[in-house]
Amino acid sequence: MKRRLMTLSLTALLGTSAVLIPLKSNDASAYGDLEKKKSDVQSKQSKNETKREKKKRELSELESKESSLKSDIEKIDRQMTDTNEKLEKKNGEIDQTKKSIEELKAQIKELKEKIEKRNEILKDRARTIQENGGSNRYIDVLLGAKSFGDFISRAGAVSTIVEADKDLIEEQEKDLQLVEDKETKLNEKLQSLEKALKELEELKKALDGQQKEKSKVMKQVKHDKDHVHAELGALENEAEVLKRQDEAIKAEEAYRKKQEAEEKRKAEAAKSQNTGDRTASASKPSAPSSSGFIRPASGRFSSGFGNRSLGNHFGVDIANRGSGVPIYAAAAGTVYNAHYSSSYGNVVFITHNINGQTYQTVYAHMSSIKVRTGQRVDQGQVIGTMGNTGQSYGQHLHFEIHKGLWNNAKSNAVDPANYIPL
Repeated sequence: MKRRLMTLSLTALLGTSAVLIPLKSNDASAYGDLEKKKSDVQSKQSKNETKREKKKRELSELESKESSLKSDIEKIDRQMTDTNEKLEKKNGEIDQTKKSIEELKAQIKELKEKIEKRNEILKDRARTIQENGGSNRYIDVLLGAKSFGDFISRAGAVSTIVEADKDLIEEQEKDLQLVEDKETKLNEKLQSLEKALKELEELKKALDGQQKEKSKVMKQVKHDKDHVHAELGALENEAEVLKRQDEAIKAEEAYRKKQEAEEKRKAEAAKSQNTGDRTASASKPSAPSSSGFIRPASGRFSSGFGNRSLGNHFGVDIANRGSGVPIYAAAAGTVYNAHYSSSYGNVVFITHNINGQTYQTVYAHMSSIKVRTGQRVDQGQVIGTMGNTGQSYGQHLHFEIHKGLWNNAKSNAVDPANYIPL
């Protein structure tokens, strides 16, 4: 992902940047804006740093908010767990109370049957007393005793009957009150439990709403955090590209000074020897074309510039089955970027200035890279070896020339066949 962001950032920056690095020209004016370009890059670096610091603060705030939300959600989760446990307990108590009520109903049924029987007994007693003259009947029973012992026996029997009637009435009243009390108590308990259950269900509903709201906010915070992460990553990659541009400009400054010193030395040597002879150029793998470029590798020209079955082809392919086939810099310049790309594989970008015109060449699918970003290279210098990395089918070099800087749309791409000998 980071590499992809790096590629996108580099693409955007190369496509919009006004930094054109002059690399080789006899015209002194070609170096006139070098300081301005250096200042532009440094200005962009400063702005980039400010943006990165701002994004870091945003990220810190979002992380703090995320931490707080996590704490709130954990608290709600604990409350939800506690509420669910209470709900489960209350439901159990309600079930038990309902079970007790059913049992009481059975008891009530039995008591009512007993009460009904007692009522019948009491009715019979009352009816008998009324029919036999009330309490006088009990006196007749006592007066009819044949002896004192019989009197005592009859008196005890009458007393027992009277006491039994009294106990029966008291038991009847007691059972009636017991039934009423139990019904009242159980109904009150059931109402209390149902009220508590309703309150717990309302609390659960409220907690569930809070949980959903917090989760919604958390989702947004994570989205914002990911977005800021991506923006920060892009800015960090842009900072890396700007750093490389700055290094490339410094390398060009050093080369310019070295070149000027060399030209001065040659001029002084020519003056002292009274000769215009110059040191011969280093041997190249092939002679430069009229445009100033050389063929970047040996091999078979396998695919040209323009439309083809796999889509628009913005360069040419040179295939070679040999082992360790060298790739040469098509012209002197500064390595603008040397890295791995998922599409280009191992790739090198070199910026050139030929007769006041800025070009950028691209060397893709290499098996190895022999140069680094910011390095000054000579025409014909080995920059890597031919390979089959990235989106490639078979060992070859994919070579592009851009009149101006490379950009994502490749709008500056020109046909290399018009610039190199094939």
